Amino acid sequence: MLSAAYVLFLCLFEAIYLRTGFVSLVEWLRADSDALTIAITVIYALGAIYLSFLFVLASLSSKWPYKIIYLAVFAFAILVEYGYSRAIGRFTNGFDVSVAISATGDQRAYAASNFVEPTSFLPIAVLAVMMWVAGAKWKATAGPGVLAAVMIGLAAFSVHLAFVNPILFDRRFTGTSLSSLFLTSAEYSVYEPLSSPVSRETVESPTGVLQPKNNIVVIFDESVRGDHLSLNGYERRTTPFLDDLKQRKLLANFGIAVSGATSSALSYDAFVSGATADDIAIKGFLTTKGMPIIFQYAKAMGYKTYYIDGQRTDYWAGGEGDTRFLDHFISSREIVGPNWEHEKFIDRGGIDRIGSDDKVDPWELDARIAETVKDIYSGSTGNFIFVYKRGTHIPYQNAYPENETTWKPAYNWDDYYEIPSGDKLKAVMNSYDNSIRYNIDGFFRSLATDYSNLPNNTVIAYTSDHGESLYAQGAAGHGGRSREEATVPMFMIGLKDRSVDTSFKASHANLFTSLLDLIDYPEEMRKHSYAVSLFKASGSASTKRFFNPDAQGKVPFD
Repeated sequence: MLSAAYVLFLCLFEAIYLRTGFVSLVEWLRADSDALTIAITVIYALGAIYLSFLFVLASLSSKWPYKIIYLAVFAFAILVEYGYSRAIGRFTNGFDVSVAISATGDQRAYAASNFVEPTSFLPIAVLAVMMWVAGAKWKATAGPGVLAAVMIGLAAFSVHLAFVNPILFDRRFTGTSLSSLFLTSAEYSVYEPLSSPVSRETVESPTGVLQPKNNIVVIFDESVRGDHLSLNGYERRTTPFLDDLKQRKLLANFGIAVSGATSSALSYDAFVSGATADDIAIKGFLTTKGMPIIFQYAKAMGYKTYYIDGQRTDYWAGGEGDTRFLDHFISSREIVGPNWEHEKFIDRGGIDRIGSDDKVDPWELDARIAETVKDIYSGSTGNFIFVYKRGTHIPYQNAYPENETTWKPAYNWDDYYEIPSGDKLKAVMNSYDNSIRYNIDGFFRSLATDYSNLPNNTVIAYTSDHGESLYAQGAAGHGGRSREEATVPMFMIGLKDRSVDTSFKASHANLFTSLLDLIDYPEEMRKHSYAVSLFKASGSASTKRFFNPDAQGKVPFD
């Protein structure tokens, strides 16, 4: 009875507090309420709950050495799944293991330090107390045989589910945090074996490569939702400077585009590799770790490659060893200089506005990056510059000074992980729009003196890594499966004699191929059949677009 009560508590806690586990399963069933599908899902869900019940029952009825093993397995499952759910909005899957293995050391350290969810200690503590009480009052006799039977049962169920999950549930099935960890392990073992390491394909230089005659600047913004730019018809005038450039026909605007994913690292990986939604749906995001990246192509054409990061002090996306394709890596620490403060600019800190004469405020960082980029492209040709802006990530108040609060009341976060309630939507929206207006227009005002005549044949391409939910799925952030989170802007400046059809429905994958055209990398030498270039696309040839929020297939955008 005690074990059943605890499993019920665990399911309710995960449903109410994390809004994941069986809640996400129910939400999926709402969209597909076929009676047979519901019946099969209920059977599998009961199986997952029953196995979790057996695990808890065995932990209470086992001898102390084995209790410790049960508690260690349970604690690991809770810490991993709760931390991931809080950061990403779902429990883990087998693909996440592949990403963790192929990630850089800095990425792993970052995840370990920032994906910890404090409330995960509550169910761990409750189970530990139950074990102690059971050990004091009951004569526990279960030993290695019961432990082996429980683990084999969980493993067998998970391996079976790894095969049927894509077929029956479109990879949407999830159980308790405990059963989810076992399913993740089974999925990885089945689909992403350790014997298949991933390394970048090589890129060859064409014969007779000359010094490049232009500069390419790629601006990859953070959390900018395309339909919140007045450039794209938003009712608030959030981008007056860009609106003016468009009116003067200096900016080729593709309007609402679709990102590769809805979280930063995955979107970046898809973008720089040129992976399409179909590539990822078929092979998973691991394919982005093996495809050559844009920096390799640029170096093969003789460009000096720059990566400028407004968020971190390390190269935190991509794959291990990718920095060898960068001639220059400029971090936020170098942009800010001696007054750089880690807690103020990076990761989970920087909630309060703290201003003084000798310190750089967070909202100043992107303007400083713009000045750095301007100095590079104004001084020479042959530069391929990729900028990952600090942008408009939550908490939005860190992207603009208080005296630039155009729309009020604006919402100010007290804690990075805070999820404002739905009644705060207007204030959150005001804060977000304030950040867009100050950050984007301010950046482009600093990036060039005269956009009608950019020096050294410089071309600027702009998009964002992903959009924002803004309560499309009940929360204000990103990383989910809503269309809003994949809605990004896309435009180009400095095209001069190159023509484009801006009515084409564009995606990140199209912009990647366009960059290959801008650096003149020969089509016949390209490693993959990439998406159509924006220089060859026409509006009449637009097709339905998709995005990949995770490894659970592609999601329709249009």
